[in-house]
Amino acid sequence: MITQIVLPIVATLCAYFVLHASQILYRNLSSPLRRILPGPPIPHYVLGNFKEMAEDARLSSKWRAVYGKNYLFHGLFSISELYTGDLKALTHIIAHPEIYQRPPASRDASRRLMGEGILFAEAEQHKRHRRVMNPAFGPSQIRAVTEIFVEKAAQLRDIWAKQTHQQGENGSLDVFASLRKMTLDVIGRAGFGYDFNALNPTGHTNELNQAFTDLLHSPHSNIFSMIRLAQGTIPVLKLLPLPGARLVQSAHRRMMKIGGKIVHESKAAILATGNEDDANEKDALTMLSRQRDLLSTLLKANMAPGLTERQRLDEEEVISQIPAFFVAGNETVAAATAWALHLLSRHQSIQDQLRAEVTATATDSPTLDELNRLPFLEKVVRETLRLHAPALFMQRTAMTDDVLPLERPVVDAAGAEHWSLPIVKGQTVHLPIWGVNTDVDIWGADALEFRPDRWDDIPKATSGIPGIWGNQFTFLGGQHNCIGFRFALAELKVLLFILTRAFTYAPAVPEGGIEPLTGGTLQRPAVLRPQQQRKGRVASLPLRLSLVQNAQLDDY
Repeated sequence: MITQIVLPIVATLCAYFVLHASQILYRNLSSPLRRILPGPPIPHYVLGNFKEMAEDARLSSKWRAVYGKNYLFHGLFSISELYTGDLKALTHIIAHPEIYQRPPASRDASRRLMGEGILFAEAEQHKRHRRVMNPAFGPSQIRAVTEIFVEKAAQLRDIWAKQTHQQGENGSLDVFASLRKMTLDVIGRAGFGYDFNALNPTGHTNELNQAFTDLLHSPHSNIFSMIRLAQGTIPVLKLLPLPGARLVQSAHRRMMKIGGKIVHESKAAILATGNEDDANEKDALTMLSRQRDLLSTLLKANMAPGLTERQRLDEEEVISQIPAFFVAGNETVAAATAWALHLLSRHQSIQDQLRAEVTATATDSPTLDELNRLPFLEKVVRETLRLHAPALFMQRTAMTDDVLPLERPVVDAAGAEHWSLPIVKGQTVHLPIWGVNTDVDIWGADALEFRPDRWDDIPKATSGIPGIWGNQFTFLGGQHNCIGFRFALAELKVLLFILTRAFTYAPAVPEGGIEPLTGGTLQRPAVLRPQQQRKGRVASLPLRLSLVQNAQLDDY
C-alpha cells in the first residue's frame, strides 16, 4: 500500500527534475552566445561555478582578465549567465528595466523572506512603490534624520572608548560586530521610529536582528542562500525539508510580526481613534509631518490626496518595506564603514589627513551640510565605495529577446567581430559592480589602489558608467538605482567623522589578512584563513584602536 503511494510521488518528482534539467541543457546548448563567447569550465553540473565564486569574491574579475569583458559562466544548476563589463551594454540594460528584471528565482527568495516590498517589485508595481517611497529618501528628509546618526555614532564612540581603555595597548576590537548594532539602532530610529537598543550592553537580543543574523551571518549562510535560489529555480524543492527552510519561515514570520506592530503603532500614534476616513485625513497628514522617520514620511506620501486607491500601497506592502529598510540600511552601511576603517588602518598618512580635516571642524555634532563641505572626507567615502561597494554585483534576466550593443567588439573563436550580443528570453546577465569600479581600462593601472586624491581628476572614461552617484556603479542607475543612497552616504560620513576624531586605527592582523566574505550579493570583511579552515567563517574586522592624543575617556 505504501509502495503504491510513494512510487508515483517519487516518479513524478524525478520526471519534474528531468524536465527542468532538459530545459536548462537545451537553453544552454541552443544559446547563440555559446558560439560567440568563451568562459571558464563547469566544475560541477549542479553547482556550476556557484561554489567557487562564493568562496572567492574576486573570481569573476579574475576571469575577466582571462576571457575579456564579455564571457559566459554558469550559476546554480549550470544555468548560463552572461558577464558583461562593457559600459555600452550596461547602459542599455539599466535603461531598459522593462526588458531586464531581477531573476525570478531571486525575486521568489526575496518575497518568501521579506514580502512584496521594494526589493521584490518590478515594472508597474515598482513604479508605484518608488512614487510613494521617494519622499522618504529625499535630501530634506535625510537632513532631518542626520542628528539620529550623530547620536548613535557618539554612543558607539563612547562604547569603543571604554573597551579600548579596559583592554589596554595590545587589545583589539571586532569593529564590524558593533557597527552592525549601531546601524541597526539607526535604521530602527531613523527608519521607523523604533528603538532596538542593540548598542545597549544590558539590552535583550532583538528579534528582528536575530532573524537576520541567523540567515546572513551564520556559518552556513551561503548554503542557505543557495538553497533559497534553488527553490526559486525549481519550485518543487520547496516541498522538501531542506536546511534553512524553517529558518527562512521563522525569520519571515518574525519580520512580518514586528513590521506589522511598528506600522500599527505608527498609525495609532497619528490617529488616536484608529479611524482613517476622509474627515480626519488632513489631521493625519499634519501629525505625520511632525514625524521624522522614513516610515512616517512614507505613510504621509501614501495618504496624499492626489493618489488614487490603485496608486497607494496596501498594508502588506507597507509592512514589507520594513525588512527592506533593514537590509538596505543596516547590513550595507555596516559593511561600508568597516571597509573604510580597514582601508584607513592600512594607510596611516590618509588616516592622518582625514583626522586633521575632521578635528579642524569646530563641532562634535555636525549637520549634513557641514559634513558635505569637507572635501577630503568626501574623497575617502567615494574611494571606499569604489573599492568596496557593499554589493559585489546585481543580476538581471531578459523578459524578451533583445540585442545588446557593445562599446568594443567581441572576437569569437573563428576570428569574427561582433559589435552586439544576441540575448534570448530568459538569459541572465551579471552586472559586475566591483568589476566596473576597478576596471583598469576605466580607472587606470592603479585601479585597485586606495587613493582618495584620484577624485581630484578622475579619468574621462568614468563618465560612461551608468551610475546615479559619484561616477561609479556602486548604487547602480536608472529606475532601479539604490533608493537609499543618500541615507547611506550621510550615515557613513557621520561615522567616519565622529570615530576618526576620537581614535587612531591600526591593523590587528598581518598585511593581507582581511578578505571579502560573500553572502548573496553582499561582501563583508573577514579574517583570512587557510583553505582547510575556511568553513564556518563569519564576517569580522579586528582593529587596534587608540584614543587620539589629548582625547580623554572622561570627555565622552
